[in-house]
Parts: sequence; structure tokens; C-alpha cells
Amino acid sequence: MVFMQWSVRMSVGLKELDDDHKKLIEIINQLEADAGSASTLEGVQRALVALRRYAEYHFGREQEVMASCGYPALESHIEEHHDFIQKIRGVSADYEANPKKVAKQVHEELVDFLKTWLTHHILIEDMAYKTYVEGNPKAQKAAQSFKGTAIWWSD
Repeated sequence: MVFMQWSVRMSVGLKELDDDHKKLIEIINQLEADAGSASTLEGVQRALVALRRYAEYHFGREQEVMASCGYPALESHIEEHHDFIQKIRGVSADYEANPKKVAKQVHEELVDFLKTWLTHHILIEDMAYKTYVEGNPKAQKAAQSFKGTAIWWSD
């Protein structure tokens, strides 16, 4: 059974962003599977790194799209993205220090947090920008031309 699934009600109106969300769900599903098996500790680390990297990529694209449309809640959206990345970085650092202990926490707590956070983020926060991006040529161009690394915060 799949831990988390994308559904059409999660569509934000841009194929590229929908595809990014599908990829994030795929990574979360892999993380859940790896964390549930003590024999795949290195898989947990790979999934945590993949999650952080892909989330950073997606958030950069999403932020570019929102900026291209003049989305008024862009700053608060960026803060949510930043907080999410900080959470994943913290778990990754903890995992490097104590893989067996943190793998259990990942399986028991983090994957549920990720599922809840991403579902809420897509269905509530991202849906708020849907009317700004759906059918908007500027949004389409920003989504298609994004090459990565455009994270709008500094650590």
C-alpha cells in the first residue's frame, strides 16, 4: 500500500508544479519505506537528502511562478518553505549523528509530519495561488524556464 498519493484535487493548475508535487510525494513514500526497514539505513539518508534537494528545487520554481504573477502572499509562502527546509536539515543532521535512533523517529514521526504538512500546504496554501497561475502565460513561462537554485531566503 502506498503511504501517500497525489490526487487531481491537488492540482494547482500548472503541470510543472503538479509534477513537482508528485515527485515530492514519491520521495516521501520512499522515505517511509526505507525508514520502516532497519536494513536500509543508508536509504533513509539518501531519501532525506533527496527530499531536501527536491523541495529546494520545487520551492524555487514555485516562488518564481508566484512572483511572475504578482501573488500577494508570496512572502508568507516563502517563510513556510524556509521553515520546512530547516526542519528537514535538522532531521538530516540528527540522522548523521545517530542513524538508528533517528531512523525510528523518521518512521514513527517524520513521515506523518511530511504527509500532513505537504497535504495541507498543497490543498490550502498552494490552492490560494491557483487563480493567479492557472491559464496565466507569465506563470507558464516562469514554470517552464526555471532552471533551479532560486531559493529566496538566506540561512
